[in-house]
Amino acid sequence: MENVDYQEVEEIQEEKKLPVFLRVLCILSFIYIGIILMPAIFGLFSGPLSETELNESFQKVSSLVPNSISKKEKAHLLELAYEKQKTMNDKFYLNATVNIWVYSMGFFGVFKMYKKRQRSGYYLYLVYSALTVFSMFLILPAKLITFDEIITLVLWTGIMVSLYTVNLKHLTN
Repeated sequence: MENVDYQEVEEIQEEKKLPVFLRVLCILSFIYIGIILMPAIFGLFSGPLSETELNESFQKVSSLVPNSISKKEKAHLLELAYEKQKTMNDKFYLNATVNIWVYSMGFFGVFKMYKKRQRSGYYLYLVYSALTVFSMFLILPAKLITFDEIITLVLWTGIMVSLYTVNLKHLTN
């Protein structure tokens, strides 16, 4: 009789273990979200960049543009980058607040999947994924958002949602 009870306890404990793939996926999500969330939180304390800091930051960005492209294309990219950086700096508090809310939602969703194995974490992650795409349009005018940025973000979000969807069977209601 005691052997049967011990086996049942082992089965229940084995059932509660998170699959390795889902565990790795959650840890990678924690890292990614943390890399974006921490600077947004600490940035609230420092405030927007001054004009001098903005120009220094732009100089760093402009050095990253490859020399292999034409001068006209390089000028266009730099102009776009400067406008984007200036707009984000002008809307600093809105940007930081939106990022903190959206990425906290993603963090909480991943936490619910990782620690509590709840499907509600998956649904929260879906909302977070959609908001990451749409929040970009809240902060920046459409003319400053390139097609490549949209495609990259949608692909990355789609891949992550797909990987979590494959693991949905391991989550409980």
